[in-house]
Amino acid sequence: MRGFVRQRGNTFTSYWSTVDAATGNRKQHTKGGFATKKAANSYLNEVVGKVETGAWKPDTALTVKALLEEHWLPAQGSRGLKPSTLAQYSDVVSAWIVPNLGGMRAAALTPKDVQTLVEKLRTTRTSQRREGLSARSLQLTVGVLKAAYAFAVTTELLGRNPIAGVRRPSVEQRPPTTWDEGTARAFLAATRDDRLAALWALALTRGLRRGELAGLRWSAVDLAAGTLTVTHTLVMVDGHVQESTPKTRAGRRSVPLDDGLVSLLTAHRKAQGAERLRAGLGKDERGYVFTNELGDPLSPDWVSERFEVLVKAAGLPRIRLHDTRHTAASLMIAAGVPAKVVQEMLGHSHVSITLALYAHVTPAMGREAGAALSASLLGAQG
Repeated sequence: MRGFVRQRGNTFTSYWSTVDAATGNRKQHTKGGFATKKAANSYLNEVVGKVETGAWKPDTALTVKALLEEHWLPAQGSRGLKPSTLAQYSDVVSAWIVPNLGGMRAAALTPKDVQTLVEKLRTTRTSQRREGLSARSLQLTVGVLKAAYAFAVTTELLGRNPIAGVRRPSVEQRPPTTWDEGTARAFLAATRDDRLAALWALALTRGLRRGELAGLRWSAVDLAAGTLTVTHTLVMVDGHVQESTPKTRAGRRSVPLDDGLVSLLTAHRKAQGAERLRAGLGKDERGYVFTNELGDPLSPDWVSERFEVLVKAAGLPRIRLHDTRHTAASLMIAAGVPAKVVQEMLGHSHVSITLALYAHVTPAMGREAGAALSASLLGAQG
């Protein structure tokens, strides 16, 4: 039986049949809800082709919740992904997708359902009292759904992907929040006597991420050569600190240290040794550069909270700890440091990422360079 299409109300339904190999009985199947006859015929032709080759399998009563929690998430655990990435996926599934779509049949999900979810998450106040999720969080949510459905088709949990054509929400690239040079200098002056003064200096002058700072070990610091190597990070996973490694090859990088930073780190190491001695602590086998008073590694969340306290105490404009990374990059570019050098310093995978993030700095540089060239070639115009 080739199959046929029939209009039902305002939509069209595809009909086809298969034969049970065990009993020889014929069974009819349907798929409805197509807006046009052409769409229904297109789907029918695809299904019939699979039936004839033995590749077609009926959609099961699999729910979105079961697809995500019982199939897709466990499969991600075998891909060698970082614990922080797996935790992020799990949070997206449990907090945003399952409460809204979990009870639906996976095969019945439509692009409109996804769009409705996006609009709801965009406008509903979050548990942190924010007015809806950010564009990046919405992108992540739709990305997880699309990845799960692609997985379902590949593993034959579903016969087709009903949301294959859905696109992730676009993200408007806004200039990052930064301090100017005077404000950055004021913060470093205000924290000169803080026990983590070297950490704040590295954040503002080299743009290290908080996890890179918390995970830095003395074995990765060469004070004589004036370099440090980013090889380990500390991340938060389900409220606990875990050691990890940089996500990309570019993230594993060597960072140069000038004489000022070498002096700060040398003084920090001496103070750290005296602190351990006063606390009656023995040799530190782990060798973290930045620790608490008891010699334990710092939680990345605690570092962020401490930064906010110091910023407030100094009476400076509020920025996030991560914005010190943007500040360092912006000041380097504004000072004329080549974008390629800044890229390698920050550990970006491509220089295009650096240029895209800090395009707000380069136009002014372009005007200055253009004016200098005009003055050189054209001379003073009277």
